Parts: sequence; C-alpha cells; structure tokens
Amino acid sequence: MRSREVGLLGLGALCAAAVSFGAGGCQPEGNTRPPGWSDGPDRATGQGGSGAGTASSGEGGRRDDEGAATTGSAGEGGSGTEDPPAARLTTIEEITTGAVGEGVDVEVKGVVAMSRKWLVSKSRSSGSCLWGVFLSAPDITVTEANSGILALSYGTRGVTDDRGNVVCPDIEQEPAGDAFPDDVKPGDVIDVTGRTSYYSPSDCDQQPPEANPTRVKQRQLANVTLVKRTGTAPVPEPRAFSGEEIAKLGAPGDPDGEKFHDAWGGVKVRVAGPLKPTLQGDMQTVVGAYGNIVLAGSELRVGDKMYYVQGSTNACDQAPDYPSTDIEWARIDGFSTLDYCTWSLQPSNKCADFDPAGKDCTDGLICE
Repeated sequence: MRSREVGLLGLGALCAAAVSFGAGGCQPEGNTRPPGWSDGPDRATGQGGSGAGTASSGEGGRRDDEGAATTGSAGEGGSGTEDPPAARLTTIEEITTGAVGEGVDVEVKGVVAMSRKWLVSKSRSSGSCLWGVFLSAPDITVTEANSGILALSYGTRGVTDDRGNVVCPDIEQEPAGDAFPDDVKPGDVIDVTGRTSYYSPSDCDQQPPEANPTRVKQRQLANVTLVKRTGTAPVPEPRAFSGEEIAKLGAPGDPDGEKFHDAWGGVKVRVAGPLKPTLQGDMQTVVGAYGNIVLAGSELRVGDKMYYVQGSTNACDQAPDYPSTDIEWARIDGFSTLDYCTWSLQPSNKCADFDPAGKDCTDGLICE
C-alpha cells in the first residue's frame, strides 16, 4: 500500500503497545485468525491481518488446507519450464456461473484490474508466496453478479527470518516473481491465463459456530501463468447493497447461498448505511483484536487482509482507528471474498473505502 503522509508521525510505533491492550489491527505473526478458529499445525498467515489465508507443502498439487487457492501449476512465479497446455478462451461470467468446470486451463481477455496486487497467503513449510488481483468483466460501469473474480499466482519463495517467520518479497522494493506486474493497478486492462478453481478449506465443517463457517466454495482463477497488459479502462463503480441484502454477503449459506456467493464472490460491492458496529471483546472495541469489524444486524465481517502489513509502520498498512464506539458509516466498499472459512467484505483502501474513515485518515493521509 503506497501512501502520502502529512503531519502523521510514529503511528506504527503504537502497535506493540496496543497489542497488550487488545487493540484492533495489531496482529502477531502466525496468529491472525479470530478466536475460535482451528488452523492446525504448520500454517502461516499472509500479509492481510485478518487471516490472509494459509498454506501447506506440495507446490504442484491441490491445497485443501490453504486459505485462498488452488490446483497445481507448472511452477511458482508463473514461468514453468514446460509449455502450458492450450488455454480455452472464456469469460469471467462463464467461470463464475460454472459453465466452465473446475481445473480447466483458460484465458480471459480484456478484463479490468480492480485492485493492486496483494499477498494472499504464505507457507511456513514450503515458503510459497501466493499473490492475488481482483478482476472485473470489461465494458460495465457498475459491478454486476458474476462480473468479478479473484486471480492468483505464485511468486518467488519467501525467506525464513530468525524467528521462524516466512518473509515474502516487499513488492515496493523487490520483484514478487509471480505472473502479475508488480505495479498492476485498478483500471489496467489485461489478458490473463490461469486455471479455474472452486475452493474452500477442507476443515470448514470443523470450525465452531462463532466463527460463522461456510461450506460454500469460492470460484477463482488460480495458477495464473501469463498476464499481458493491453491498456486502461474506467474502473466500475461498486454495486450497492442495503438492508437484508447485506446479510447475504456474510451468510454461511442458505437455500440460495451457493448461487449467491458464486455470483458475488470476487466482486467489489458497497454496503450502504446507516451501518453500526457490533462491539467486540472485553474492551468492547469497534475493531477487534484481529482487524475485523462486525456490522450489527447483518454480522458481516469487514476485514483488513488486503492492506494490513505485518510489522509496517505505515499508517495505511494498519487496521482502521475508531476510538469512539459511537460510529455510524454511510457506506463501506470492499470485495466479497472468503476469509479462510468466512464470507467477508475486504476493503482495499482503509481511507477511501470507509465513510467516515478512521481518525488516522485525517491530517493529510492519503492511501493509494
């Protein structure tokens, strides 16, 4: 997350102290799941603070315990030594409606990037680093059902630091090594080759009820091996949800659950207010200890996994700061996506995607 800051000094230094008081957005490495999750041994979280996904060994095969993807690929970084199989030309809608089955090599042309590239997951056991970009169908002005998808690509393996944590490349300082350009941004028009996937972690049915686990999978474009940037286009505005519709975004499933999440998973949407938080923890805070905001009534979780960066001192990389519990949002924008086993809303910009933003988004702070 890039930023321009004026008059904000030392905000990141407060994180260590805040952890001891249960403040939101200060997540220790390897422990970014909400209370009640059972991750199992030898899993590591990604850059996103609210549970960015987990990974296990076996780089070429399906990862049933991984937080975001996938089926196997020709190799990490999107540059296998063998020629990839011929890809079927298709559309995002054909993937998300199931018209194209799982595990099919496909190419989507002229799609629009809806987000920057972000670290979806990393693995302690294998050191893999999985990067993602949300994509939109072309030629729309407002997002629609079946118009969006999360695309995923493996990059350069991370290195293990002296505390045993896997550190993936910082794309503002070194190449990530995956198929997506490191500087991909909303509005880029790209052609993408990857493999269709219909994924959720295998242990969602073992999670406790308070974790609001789902059995509804997410349709993805996994194992991206080739990306070609061809131009730019206007970014579609997010489709607005209100009232009972908002609850469907966080619902683990209902008679229409699979159809609904197939249609809206991977799509940028707007939840329209008035919205109030469900206060969390013993201290009754707006932002929970793992970076999640829970909306009252719908119980939709709003996370920080796209922009939270472990150890960063940049205020743009931290969870929103809402010191007062008397907060009411007019709207929150984000991507409908699985956060491990929970359907959630994930904003990509802590300042622009919340109205009102947290108090740390004042005094000239602009997150890009």
